[in-house]
Amino acid sequence: MTFRQYLEQKRFAAATVDSYAVYIATFTGWLNSEELAPGAFTYNELLDFIRHLQDLGKSKKAIQYMLGIVRHYCNYLTIESQRDDNPAAGLFIKGIVRQLPASLLSWEEMEELYRTYSIQLGVNRVNKIILGLLIYQGLAAEEITRLEAVHIHLKEGKIFIRAMKRTGERWLPLAAPQVTLLAEYMQENKLKTGPLLTHGKKQMVSPTNINNRMQYMLGQLRQLNPKVINAAQFRSSVITHWLRGHHLRQVQYMAGHKYVSSTQRYQLTTLDDLKSELQHHHPMS
Repeated sequence: MTFRQYLEQKRFAAATVDSYAVYIATFTGWLNSEELAPGAFTYNELLDFIRHLQDLGKSKKAIQYMLGIVRHYCNYLTIESQRDDNPAAGLFIKGIVRQLPASLLSWEEMEELYRTYSIQLGVNRVNKIILGLLIYQGLAAEEITRLEAVHIHLKEGKIFIRAMKRTGERWLPLAAPQVTLLAEYMQENKLKTGPLLTHGKKQMVSPTNINNRMQYMLGQLRQLNPKVINAAQFRSSVITHWLRGHHLRQVQYMAGHKYVSSTQRYQLTTLDDLKSELQHHHPMS
């Protein structure tokens, strides 16, 4: 299997595969010039490559991007039994400002939204279930549209999330209020198989309709808390909250992140830390 085939197997977009192939050719070309085999270069030699890119005038952002591709390349070499390590793992360029989650909601704010949503606004069970999945499992919108009835295990109080292009499969606990709500909903609609989010008598709610429902729901939530922005904001807030009580690798699994670096972006201990970092990196500070 070639590196290109590896990327295609991972379901990278065609344009991304082409881009990565060009960049990795630059890296392997440098390895050849240094008489280094792809399966034998070390961490220190990778640092030499970074210095080579710096000498060429490459920006920190460009070098960071290249390192990300080299990490994928090393993973590929490991699968092909050409390496048993990844020298690029955990290697990041200092001085690059992380893309920070925008305007996080506190856990207390999210729980209050869940508690008051059906009390103060006219909502049905589907909308309340969607909100619960955003808050208690931190699901991405697309993951919610793909849920099926068989993924809900009420007796165990768990939910199974299928793997997607950008996220891995995982089992997550259901909160007590969710178990009751889902049990009533599934019994009322006699759901045992098929898509989870149905409406009325087996009338399926399409992914488009679910997204429309979600947008309408978010508009309602803004009436309760003007800080509400979108579904991604909930996911960012939940992952940041998880990191306060769980180890990094645990949260990586819970969030479905394929790479721990994705989880590390959220590794801020408090909302005050987030505000301080934003102030520190603000161009006027």
